[in-house]
Amino acid sequence: MSFFKSALTRMASLFAAFVLVSTSAFADDREDVQAVVDGVYAVISGPVGQARDFDAMREMFLPDALMGAVSPGEDGQGSANTFSLEGYIERAGAFLVENGFTERATRTEITLYGELAYARSAYEGINGGTGEVMVTGVNFFTLFKVEGEWKVASLLWRAASEDWPPSAAFDD
Repeated sequence: MSFFKSALTRMASLFAAFVLVSTSAFADDREDVQAVVDGVYAVISGPVGQARDFDAMREMFLPDALMGAVSPGEDGQGSANTFSLEGYIERAGAFLVENGFTERATRTEITLYGELAYARSAYEGINGGTGEVMVTGVNFFTLFKVEGEWKVASLLWRAASEDWPPSAAFDD
């Protein structure tokens, strides 16, 4: 009887250790994904005249990552504008420096599935000249874990509207 009790105790201990290690790894991945999301916000944010560290941004993205914005469009049927990271830098880089802009997360939820992560991140964009919130919306990040590092595979966003407040992107 003591053999079985001892074996059950060992099995329970091994299971508990597995759960702790798995939970810890899961929490570490979540923290790493959050760090990448925060890093993207940090790169695009800054006061008027501050150069952005786009080399740091390139390190956070996969080489063929997709970026894009969607909107209702003029006829309400939807409109999309997609581009590469380099296209984003060409399109927005000078504006960010000349006008100043800070984008900060107001809420982020992360879903993990193995080496795939999805982050919904509500944001507010602040005008560098006035300090006023000029835009709100939601960023949708897709990240892949490649060679132990989380990299952005896509970053898509939509500005909020009366019909689509940031809270509508979340399940609660």
